[in-house]
Amino acid sequence: MRKAPALGAFLVKYDPCRKIRGGMILSGNLTLIVGPMYSGKTTELLSFVEIYKLGKKKIKVFKPSMDIRYGVEKVRAHSGIEEDAIPLENPEEILNIIDGDEKAIFIDEVQFLSVKVYDVAKKLVDEGIDVFCAGLDMTYKQNPFDTTSKLLSLANVVIKKRAVCFICGEHNATLSFKISGGESEIDIGGKEKYIAVCRDCYNKIQRGEIDVHSHIG
Repeated sequence: MRKAPALGAFLVKYDPCRKIRGGMILSGNLTLIVGPMYSGKTTELLSFVEIYKLGKKKIKVFKPSMDIRYGVEKVRAHSGIEEDAIPLENPEEILNIIDGDEKAIFIDEVQFLSVKVYDVAKKLVDEGIDVFCAGLDMTYKQNPFDTTSKLLSLANVVIKKRAVCFICGEHNATLSFKISGGESEIDIGGKEKYIAVCRDCYNKIQRGEIDVHSHIG
């Protein structure tokens, strides 16, 4: 594991293109992309990656090391688009990895990182680096993820995504529902474990009015 530096030890390299006004470095922005499974969060994140790359701006992409669904060093959307990424066990490792002249930092599946990512994100935006994070805002039991909730308080921009409801087919699904794999709320998986549902269908499933397994297959 990389040794994480103290937050105060991080220094941004001189960059003539960094946003400066009156001799002061302007702060960056934190953009948080949230929503249920299959709502296009990672696709949205990677669209911002593409924008920065088209502008020939230096970036780095990170992901939790525990998410190995598409490889250890890949961020991949359900649509199939992907990007190389650096796996993290501790979000403070970011400060030890970046060079200091990046224009933006991107983090996927941020809910699986510790709440220390809040301090890291704050440090980066204070130094003029834009930060983009994507992740689930709630567990399948509708409990908020602590990391995502804390980042919400810091974000300049919050993008709330919706998915197509697996049951009724409407584009208003804001919740994830677990169909297999036990009751753990921290359980990485895809379509074999989770579906996206609207609130009405979620409540009907909970009341036993809908047999979710009759819709599968």
